[in-house]
Amino acid sequence: MFHYANYIYAVYRERSFSKAADKLFITQPALSIMIRKAEEELGLPIFDRSHNPIGLTPFGVEYVQALKEIHAIEQRLRELIEQTRTLQRGHLSIGSSNLCVDYFVTRHLVQFHRQYPNVDLTVRNLNTLDAKHLLDLGELDFVITNRPYDDKKYVQKVCFRECLILVVPSDFEVNKGLEAHCLAPEELGDTVFSLPGRRTVSLSLFAQVPFILLSSQNYLRQYTDFLFRERNISPTILLELEQSATSYNFANLGMGATILSNRLIQNNADTTKLCFYKIDSDHADRDTFLSFRRGVYFSDAMRRFAELFLEAHSVVDDESMENLSSTDR
Repeated sequence: MFHYANYIYAVYRERSFSKAADKLFITQPALSIMIRKAEEELGLPIFDRSHNPIGLTPFGVEYVQALKEIHAIEQRLRELIEQTRTLQRGHLSIGSSNLCVDYFVTRHLVQFHRQYPNVDLTVRNLNTLDAKHLLDLGELDFVITNRPYDDKKYVQKVCFRECLILVVPSDFEVNKGLEAHCLAPEELGDTVFSLPGRRTVSLSLFAQVPFILLSSQNYLRQYTDFLFRERNISPTILLELEQSATSYNFANLGMGATILSNRLIQNNADTTKLCFYKIDSDHADRDTFLSFRRGVYFSDAMRRFAELFLEAHSVVDDESMENLSSTDR
């Protein structure tokens, strides 16, 4: 029905077969033949050739109006494509734990927003199970988590590492004799990963210490329980909380010991009230992943944020970044 639309619209715009032919870089007879073919296929005349300049038949008026509407739709789509490709519009939704959102995701999202202010952002503070559920429902583009997912269903890119640190109020008797093992503030960042084994402590030394831990639904708590089981310890638990920052505050007030990520305390460790120890376990170091579903449409907003986030932590090489940019497109 619209096979000859460009030729018809050119004649309508120029009100002349000869002028339209010049614009289209074809001969007038060739243009006339194509217009005739179009009218024969439609079964109705488009142009009223009894007028000079040439006019439209009643059907021709409706046909040209339809062409204008089609052109308007095409223009909107071209603008949408351009805006999407240049991230002048779009949406990005991320789920993560409180630790990751507060201490890692936030600054990268601010940077992303400054570069692409028209992309709508959604950030959800969630436990690992709820985040994975929303990822499966398609309500989240990414989940930032320590929990390994099934690699047949998900792609997970390491974005940073963390070390689980034992935090003990400094006035607890158990600290005596362990001064050489206490971590200095400058050792709580990336340096902690390269500390020798002689600087670590066994959790068995703290079997009688009261602990403040996260709730049993939290993945960090499940990880912590594993560290205790590794040393055959059943700790005394004074409180179960929802956020590591809260457990750190209670420890800072001298209520009990806790275990939390070095990333939480690397910039604000209070060594006057607390002693920090690296735990003697191969499982104390763990990776954090930027996770998304396999087969999902990988939008330009997702791609740019993933590149920004992973590059910022310098934990992927060029080949890995290339693989990310082509994953499940």
